[in-house]
Amino acid sequence: MSLARRQFLLSAAAAAGSLSAQRYQPRPNVLVIVSDDQGYGDIGCYGTEPDAATPHLDALAASGVRLTGFYANAPMCSPTRAAFLTGRHPLRCGVPFVVDSSPGVVGLKGDEITLAEVLREAGYRTGLVGKWHLGAAAESLPNAQGFDDFYGFHSGCIDYFSHRFYWGLEGGRPSFHDLWRNGEEVNESGQYSTHLFTREAKRFLRENKAEPFFLTVAYNAPHYPMHAPAEYVARFEHVTDPERRMHLAMLAAMDDGVGEILATLEEEGLRQDTLVFFFSDNGATIEDRAGRGGRNTPYRGYKFSLFEGGVRMPAIASWPGILPAGKVRSAMCAGFDLFPTLAKLCGAELPTDRVIDGRDIWPLLVDGARSPHETLFWKRYDQVAVRQGDWKLVKNPILALGEENALHGADRTFLSNLADDPGEKTNLASSHPEKTAELEKRIESWERSLER
Repeated sequence: MSLARRQFLLSAAAAAGSLSAQRYQPRPNVLVIVSDDQGYGDIGCYGTEPDAATPHLDALAASGVRLTGFYANAPMCSPTRAAFLTGRHPLRCGVPFVVDSSPGVVGLKGDEITLAEVLREAGYRTGLVGKWHLGAAAESLPNAQGFDDFYGFHSGCIDYFSHRFYWGLEGGRPSFHDLWRNGEEVNESGQYSTHLFTREAKRFLRENKAEPFFLTVAYNAPHYPMHAPAEYVARFEHVTDPERRMHLAMLAAMDDGVGEILATLEEEGLRQDTLVFFFSDNGATIEDRAGRGGRNTPYRGYKFSLFEGGVRMPAIASWPGILPAGKVRSAMCAGFDLFPTLAKLCGAELPTDRVIDGRDIWPLLVDGARSPHETLFWKRYDQVAVRQGDWKLVKNPILALGEENALHGADRTFLSNLADDPGEKTNLASSHPEKTAELEKRIESWERSLER
């Protein structure tokens, strides 16, 4: 642990003991649920795909606030998760790309300060269930990054039943078993991982109900490999496309898990004291290994793309009696905003020795206030994008993974107005050269700021 990190944690612990109880009451329990490769069209309450069957997520949205302007900070797994946990842009917190899944690889570095750490220092019990994908070196593992309790896997994807690293089964790389509880390998081969993660989330809630808690449930569904129990596939036998059928089955199993977790909160008398936040880490993919079952409707692009389909995500916040029910918020916000928002709600101190890119979005959630961001930026290799108000500029865009999906010629600089053209179908760069130039300068300035 670095000296700066140690000093912050010690000062935060001291501050937490003297915080005004009145100022920070009520301090909620916090439950964050993250899905994997679930597109904007893959959730029923967003109403863009009629066959999306997610009744428990729909009920969660009805009980709280549904966000239509929420963004992942990257169009892929690891950077989005790093941004959520650190409150910092992926390029700033050192996880700009997908972290290699090999054992011992450093992902999130030991001198980063995570949401789990600041909440633990504020008196919270912290837990993570499911996917990590932020490195398997000692300094990067969940228990070293602020989580008291971890059950899940370290790599990017596992077989849903054998729990072995997926690329070792189909990609020609070494295969290894990847299911852990706090550093100890566990063998539950044959059991469906989505069900296991639901079970462990319920266990955590029951065991920690007497103290404030921060629990992240990071489902790997509906990320490839495409596996679901037969009874879930049978639910969608009316769907003629086999890839869509499997995708919907995986979503249904996850949605049932969400329902079980929410029911456990009710049974344990915790629901009124718990803020629940749900979001997906990036858009649905059309990679061969995952089929073509996911939907990002009505947006263009897929996972790995900086068009809206890769980064605009379904998101829901619910806290009965505190957040209004049945509301929709369209203002722009992003995953890294959860760090300062939750820290403030829970009476935790933010680090002062580093840039925190996220902003407090509590006024947006409660009262429908304007976005705290003038601009949002994304970068993946040569792709870079900025959104300012309704204007969005994407440089060197691709539609999905693979150069065959890259745009060419004039469309390498793609300007759109999302209010008029949410699907980013028409390139306005040539007809609005002043706005294009302005946003290009903003990108240049932002990239320079990352160097400091």
